[in-house]
Amino acid sequence: MSDRSLRSAVPAQQGAAVSAPGADHVVDNRNRWSRVSLTFEGLEAERWYEFDAYMVCSADETASTAQDFAALGFAFRAQDRSEIDFARVAGLGRTSIDAHGDWLAGPAAEGGEARAIRIRRRFYLPTPAAAVTVIIRSWRNDQPFRILDPAIRPAQPDAASADGIDLLRSGLSRDGRIRLGPQPIWFRHGLVPGRGLVVKGQVIAQGATEGVLARLAFHDVGGDLIPPPYPDTLATLAVPAFLDIPVHRQAYRFTLKISPPARAATLEIGFATWESDPEVALVAEPDVFLDDDLRLANLADDAMPGAAAFLARLLGRLGGARIPAAAAEGAAAETIHPYLDPARLSGQPAPLRRCALLREGPDACGWAEGNVRLASQPAWALPEAPDWAADPFRSHAWRLAFHSLAWIWGAAESPDRTMRGRAVAVALSWSDANPWGQPADVLNLHPTCMAQRLEAMLALLGAAARDADERAVAILGGEIVRHAIALAEILAQNTLAGSMLELQVAAALLTTGLALPAFPLAPHWTGLALAALQSGFEALIDPDGVIAEPSYHRRLEILTLALALLPILEARPDLASLAASLEPRLANAWVSLVDLFEPDGVLPPFDDAPDPGGRNRWLDRLAASRIRPWIAGPPPGPGAVHAGPAFPAAARPGTLLARRQDAGTGWSAFTADYGPQLHPQDHRDCTSFTFGTGGLRWITEGGGRQPAARAHNVAIPDGREPGAGTGVPQASFGLGDATVHLIATTVHGPNYRHLRAFVLLEDLSGVAVLDRFLTESRPLSVQGFLHLDPAVTVALDSSRRVFGLRGARQLHIVPVAIAGRVNDVGVSRAWAAPQAADREPAAGTVLTYDLSGREHVAGGLLIAASAEGVGRLLRTVEGEAFRQRLTE
Repeated sequence: MSDRSLRSAVPAQQGAAVSAPGADHVVDNRNRWSRVSLTFEGLEAERWYEFDAYMVCSADETASTAQDFAALGFAFRAQDRSEIDFARVAGLGRTSIDAHGDWLAGPAAEGGEARAIRIRRRFYLPTPAAAVTVIIRSWRNDQPFRILDPAIRPAQPDAASADGIDLLRSGLSRDGRIRLGPQPIWFRHGLVPGRGLVVKGQVIAQGATEGVLARLAFHDVGGDLIPPPYPDTLATLAVPAFLDIPVHRQAYRFTLKISPPARAATLEIGFATWESDPEVALVAEPDVFLDDDLRLANLADDAMPGAAAFLARLLGRLGGARIPAAAAEGAAAETIHPYLDPARLSGQPAPLRRCALLREGPDACGWAEGNVRLASQPAWALPEAPDWAADPFRSHAWRLAFHSLAWIWGAAESPDRTMRGRAVAVALSWSDANPWGQPADVLNLHPTCMAQRLEAMLALLGAAARDADERAVAILGGEIVRHAIALAEILAQNTLAGSMLELQVAAALLTTGLALPAFPLAPHWTGLALAALQSGFEALIDPDGVIAEPSYHRRLEILTLALALLPILEARPDLASLAASLEPRLANAWVSLVDLFEPDGVLPPFDDAPDPGGRNRWLDRLAASRIRPWIAGPPPGPGAVHAGPAFPAAARPGTLLARRQDAGTGWSAFTADYGPQLHPQDHRDCTSFTFGTGGLRWITEGGGRQPAARAHNVAIPDGREPGAGTGVPQASFGLGDATVHLIATTVHGPNYRHLRAFVLLEDLSGVAVLDRFLTESRPLSVQGFLHLDPAVTVALDSSRRVFGLRGARQLHIVPVAIAGRVNDVGVSRAWAAPQAADREPAAGTVLTYDLSGREHVAGGLLIAASAEGVGRLLRTVEGEAFRQRLTE
């Protein structure tokens, strides 16, 4: 292992870069074990920083096109050198190797034969961190590579010189900590009979503290409090049962081993401080685990990897776990059978399946006449002996859907016993081909795939029980328990906290706990699932209905899953409180999301988005389902649009909308998105936009699943890919028959001040988009991208005018420079990253335009349905009032 720990020689000064000693470091090619560690000390918390370095590969490197060429990790330390386990760090993602980081693409990942690439990652440093260690690990490289000139520099823009942006007041700086005080913050957990829990977490303290206490309260199966004392707990006159957590460092990790008293069914644990006004917090919700011998890794046996053997080992270790009295006398305790209720299984709701049916319709996924239809691909003939390593379409999405087993659900519920038997046989084939730890396809371990498969296996278990297939019941029961334990451990570690993945995993785990309530681990699963759903929905949907997700498509998916879960929650008194808290949020979210649909029934494709076809039918199905009273009624269409442009309402932060209906010329619509980019995988589409006029869509998004800036309608300076940051509206004002919207951004880093202007004609027959970049005194180049709808043909003339042609209709596009000059205008096909599975290049055309100048560049495009519209836009942007506001 190559591991060099380097620290800065001097503390960081305001505005100065912190460099690691030594400017040249080598990372060998022994996968994750080869690495270089660079430590930067003396940093000031609650500021933005940027890590900057060059990565240079060998001329013999063969993996330089890989998107995961190397791994980049970040570790954070307090002033006393204690390591801090932040739940989230803006600008970085959670990784399985280091707590926070990102993948580094090879220098030729975007095409060409480059051997060197510049690494830039901007991140927010939460308090009380004072030092950062950057770890660069070998991954795909087959030759050593070099890291040159690594440095960390402040990236916080000066408030006075960066268009008034104060990132400290934005949501970008939230890191997930839970502040503590004298009143406890309570968490509820289900218990396995006769077994304890292990609770792990970390406390961070700013200043001296007397420590933290964890108050305990156990309840029996009827919900009645079991009075203290409890095993291995402390007590005072005011606090009858607690565990003490001393805090001797700024960041202190703790492990609590909790031994429940007899008859305990649930635990409530509340974290509090002794002082009245401390600066103390949990870094995140604590992790909760069962005893070590009930962990997945300790239940696996390479000699007997089968699902039935796994379940037998688990039940053997549980030992005294009660078999329900209703089970048949003499039932085998080492199988799932004693815990089954066939009537409950057959009527068990399936929220993930319900969500998929609302999203895709009943015909999108299925198995009929020996053919499988999945992931919008053609029908595929399923072999008599299924090949679980199959990849007939070279598609990640198809493989995930194939291994989810959701496509055999209909057969499992068939009234035909033969069809049910075939479905069960397919599931048993999957189990045989995928012993734990030896998957036929590694994608089947993805949490979404596992959650969907768990839900499908519950239906298959019901079919096997209905047909008295004891062997199938034993194997499917073992798979269900094994999947549930794996997903429970994922939830328990909070690695998916605040994400769509967390909600999907929690929904499947809740379904399993409710389907098998007599199984000893069911209370633990149900408790974890409810806690994750509660915290996940609170993090993703605020009381006003604003969904914290950059993709409009995933916003609709989050809303759909929540709607599918509501009837399940409402049906049980112990879950009704969660349903009641969700109801008003979802009603507000529905109104906000419906407003985003454009008049042709398409949801603007910002961030991750599938092919637009079918999304209006998704909304049709939701409206027709009448799941809630407020969702009934027709979906939005051309008759639902409002006239005139409008700056974003409070329910739509980060979005600029304008809609207009004209009986003569048809609808017009404009949507721009300038929401925050928090995660490395977020699309680089801050200030991108879509535009349609005359009843036709002209400007669309080219991103799909491509995050790179060139796949979006944005402009970038000096070829620099945007990073973490956000957009902030600066002004909205009228000029003649146009409305101007100015949006400042911080996504281009500390070396640039950026402002984007949208000029919308009153009748929405035209829009101008112009960008202003300021930097230090040096040459500056800017490249902009504009993606046209696939139905539009593009023509250029010698004067650099561009025409979009759609039948007999034209769209006029004219480049313009306010400061600097227009260098070039070009046309190409939509861009797609090399080696990107499932990512066929879009059929649309991309217009690129280049601007240049010194220190200051301002310019862009005038886009209108007629030459007269272009003239109106030109008069507006060349007017002194506009120029002054754009360049001030």
